[in-house]
Amino acid sequence: MKKTTTLLGAAALLFAFAAPAQAADIVVVKFRADDCASCAVMESQVESAVSMVGAPSVKAITVDISNAARWEAGAHAAFDANVVPVFNKYVGLTGFAAIVDANTRQTIGCVNENYSASQVADLIKRATGQATRTNASTRIDNFQCPPAHNKAP
Repeated sequence: MKKTTTLLGAAALLFAFAAPAQAADIVVVKFRADDCASCAVMESQVESAVSMVGAPSVKAITVDISNAARWEAGAHAAFDANVVPVFNKYVGLTGFAAIVDANTRQTIGCVNENYSASQVADLIKRATGQATRTNASTRIDNFQCPPAHNKAP
């Protein structure tokens, strides 16, 4: 019995390390700071939207520029999520979230506190190829991003 338990435990451990982690297809990058008045509303809407979508291929990260430690944590999160170009382009701006295709690193659209959780969820669903509500508010061109804060050299 002890051998069987040991073998089953070893097999489960091997499977856990052998199975690749599912990478996110869509990354929602929230840009925020403590002194940003609209950030709390935006973050709440985005978190609700990600929950509504409920897809394991959608990951949300936060880039917080409130202090150096949070800024560094956001940089690491952007690196881990493979969205460094978006981080570099917008770090320093706050109050919005960029919806990014993790495979191409292209920004699909941006949202701020003016978008409802349903609108944000529809944009994320559209980005993942899921069916969405059919209304004009979910057109990709309605989700314009702010001008780049940082220019590429």
